[in-house]
Amino acid sequence: MMSGTDESLRPQKSRITIFDEPIICNFCTHNVFIPYEIYVNVEQPGIGVRHVRYIAICQHCGQAKNFSDPSYYDAENDTFIWALNQYLISVREYKIKIIFYIGKRSDDKLTAFLNKLIEQNIEVENVHRVKTEVIVLATISSLNEIQTVRSTIMNSAMRLNVTIKNLIIK
Repeated sequence: MMSGTDESLRPQKSRITIFDEPIICNFCTHNVFIPYEIYVNVEQPGIGVRHVRYIAICQHCGQAKNFSDPSYYDAENDTFIWALNQYLISVREYKIKIIFYIGKRSDDKLTAFLNKLIEQNIEVENVHRVKTEVIVLATISSLNEIQTVRSTIMNSAMRLNVTIKNLIIK
């Protein structure tokens, strides 16, 4: 975590605040970005006066957001007011256990569901099938919270008409 320093924002996945207000993507309303420093010629072309600004790329949809650092010196209180805060995000690893039922001859449905999990960067480690019950053990490394991972799995199952009996994420 970086907070209230004269360092530039690090180009790493993070949440960024300006005066403790989070930067939110205008397109998808998520708040995880990778910020990059850019230099803009703010005077007439050719003079060569450059101003530092930031561009942050939303890690959910890829939309770019431009902003500047409004930090300033408060002469009245003889102190510098830091505006930008960056909170680096760590990747979490979740263990997943999915128990669901499929028909005896629904190998295509099972394959489609497993492929959908893999598409979502879920690493399927073990699949155990006894008649119509299937147990899938998997892991995922993600910046998302458990609720987001859970809803992603449930939405995929619903779209493929897979009835989940039990879903455990730790």
